[in-house]
Amino acid sequence: MSGMQPPLQTLAGYRRPRAGTQPEYLHPPYKSSVKRAPAQPLVLLPHGLSEVTGPSFGLESGEAVGCDLTRQHASPPLGERIVVGGRVLDEDGRPLRRALLEVWQANAAGRYRHEIDQHDAPLDPNFTGFGRILTDDEGCYRVLTVRPGAYPWANHHNAWRPAHIHFSVFGPAFATRLVTQMYFPGDPLLAADPIFNCTADAAARGRLVSSFDWDATVPGFALGYRFDVVLAGRDATPLEPGHGLEATTSQTVGPFFSIGMDGLKLADLAPPGVGGERVSVGGRILDGDGQPVPDSLLELWQANAHGRYAHPADTQEAPLEPGFHGYGRVATDADGRFRFSTIKPGPVPGPTGAPQAPHIAVSLFARGLMKRLVTRLYFPGDPRNGSDHVLGLVPRERRATLVAAALEDGSLEWNVVLQGTGETVFFDC
Repeated sequence: MSGMQPPLQTLAGYRRPRAGTQPEYLHPPYKSSVKRAPAQPLVLLPHGLSEVTGPSFGLESGEAVGCDLTRQHASPPLGERIVVGGRVLDEDGRPLRRALLEVWQANAAGRYRHEIDQHDAPLDPNFTGFGRILTDDEGCYRVLTVRPGAYPWANHHNAWRPAHIHFSVFGPAFATRLVTQMYFPGDPLLAADPIFNCTADAAARGRLVSSFDWDATVPGFALGYRFDVVLAGRDATPLEPGHGLEATTSQTVGPFFSIGMDGLKLADLAPPGVGGERVSVGGRILDGDGQPVPDSLLELWQANAHGRYAHPADTQEAPLEPGFHGYGRVATDADGRFRFSTIKPGPVPGPTGAPQAPHIAVSLFARGLMKRLVTRLYFPGDPRNGSDHVLGLVPRERRATLVAAALEDGSLEWNVVLQGTGETVFFDC
């Protein structure tokens, strides 16, 4: 392919988390994880161009620097006003500018504006509970909202979730994608919460708890809380022991993620005028009992038909395609089904510099998953599948789980099995 660059084997990836600082997929006290956690070991995914690039977002996707969840309706919401602010940084302390944050939360009574939330608490007609923010040049963000209430859930006897705010963070690369939750200092419910306690490292858990911030407190108006988010740093800048920061711990998106994440749903990745072979992909997400997973979300990242990503780290000479950003997001329906349309990507350089088979990088989020699952979708009948470096890392008998099937109508079918017979291959990214 023209523009393919042999030197890309020196492209620096991102650091892997230190043991214990991120949750395991299976955490039995969190019952939803039991049938959704992969049973097979993850395959270590070397970071190549697919992993060190990622989607970027402009001002049309979120408010710059700050957002106000208290002024989205005709009247202000009920509850204690709070200001939540901080910085988004990498592990070397570098600010991540124009990082996109999606936030969502329950109202002051502990109820989400979501059809499946039937908690016996009032809905607030003046509070929707979501916003999007782009960080500034120093990585700073600010959210004005109301303090969310605690709420009961059916995980175990007399179970209550502590007050929390969900954060979805897009950093510089596919490899740095994070969804987490922010908690409040001094909350007595934290000690009994299986989601908060799913991470072994106590210090890592502690970094999920915000700190009271006098500087952010607005006199006579709102208390301030500080919550910094740290994403993985580059392998090119190794840290000395005891120096630098540590990546923020992942947390589940929970069952109400559509409140905060529906705004960026995109099922048609290639608008009219984008060149390439059009493909339509559908399938289902299934759990360990073969049951559909209706509360899950797929994020898609791919190159254009020329094999180039819309990202500054991709310096190939291959042309960019106006109007094609390579990003998509689709949710499953009540039967666990999803569908999206796009163009077949061209081959891109792999971790060794050799061309990879055309593929789409996939992140999967769901209730019961404490951190995202990473997988890939490959295309049936492509002769480059046999020489693809990443597919070669997968046991031969499991490779078919990554390759879509061609249907008679010309569309593709690709099912994702979280656990058990036919379990999809997932990667340690």
